[in-house]
Amino acid sequence: MLTSATRVTKGKSTIRLARLALAALVLWAGSACAAEQRLSLVSSWSKPQNFNVLFLDYVNAVNEAGKGVVQIDFLGGPEVIPQAQLLYALRRGVVDMAFGAITYYRGVLPEGDAMFAATITPGDARRNGGFEALQSYWSERINARLLGWMQSGVGVNIYLTDTPDFRSDGMPDLAGLKVRTSPSNRELLTVLGARPVQIAVKEIYTALQRGTVDGLAFTTTGIPDLGIDDFIHYRIDPSFLQMSICLQINLDSWQQLSPAARQILSEQAIAYEPKGRADFFSLRDREVAELAERGLQSAPVPDAAAAAYRNLAHEVVWARLAARAPAAAKDLKPYFYPAGNTP
Repeated sequence: MLTSATRVTKGKSTIRLARLALAALVLWAGSACAAEQRLSLVSSWSKPQNFNVLFLDYVNAVNEAGKGVVQIDFLGGPEVIPQAQLLYALRRGVVDMAFGAITYYRGVLPEGDAMFAATITPGDARRNGGFEALQSYWSERINARLLGWMQSGVGVNIYLTDTPDFRSDGMPDLAGLKVRTSPSNRELLTVLGARPVQIAVKEIYTALQRGTVDGLAFTTTGIPDLGIDDFIHYRIDPSFLQMSICLQINLDSWQQLSPAARQILSEQAIAYEPKGRADFFSLRDREVAELAERGLQSAPVPDAAAAAYRNLAHEVVWARLAARAPAAAKDLKPYFYPAGNTP
């Protein structure tokens, strides 16, 4: 028979055990929450632009597959971190992930030109070792790991206000024309006789309206979003080069991730790459048809010169990379511009 003292002692022990169990449960719950790692992501573009709209499929796929493991918080674009500062912010770890076009990174990461001037797909680059060959440059230049060549395939066209002229060799004759461009196409426009003018995308409409430029070099997609139908009437075909829009993660952030989180981020990037490519080709076809209905006319390079025109664009970029980083150009060109694999 239990005495009163024994009953009290036993009751206190039960309470202590309950408290210990509760504490263990709280610790376990906190540990489970802490196990879900969160990554901040900033883009080179404002949220409504098609690059982001389509890329959010990747973010959503990671967040679905990564419940309890890893989540991506998409913070926005240049309103969060200005485009020109994004890679510096990534390198310092101010942001965990950066999504943007290699064209904006050339000053910091010239080796990215290998993708811009490539004649292969992201899948090819993963299979032939080219993707892995880029990692040392990402690590050295921007303290980051390249996660994916997320959007590719669709190229660049030159759009003009007036009917373009062509030289006797069939190449576009842009002598005397001022053409808006990103840094990626300056050399090609110069070779074709144009005066490259580097201005932000948001300033294109005003530049055309005021006659500051006579046209622009721009991806085949995205022109309808600019609202410049009243100024641009001709598109020189074919397109050249290809989009090199990439996702990278700060190297310190990557190393702090669990193996499961790394696997989710990588697997979803590999799955997204062909989807992103196909989505942009579909978008290109829709927008080209839409612009034709609005009155934009194709001004094709003569058939006999079309291949030479596209080859010129590629060789100009490879020459640029060789001038800035000769060892990298020699290393990367066989992967991304293999002999016999014409544009």
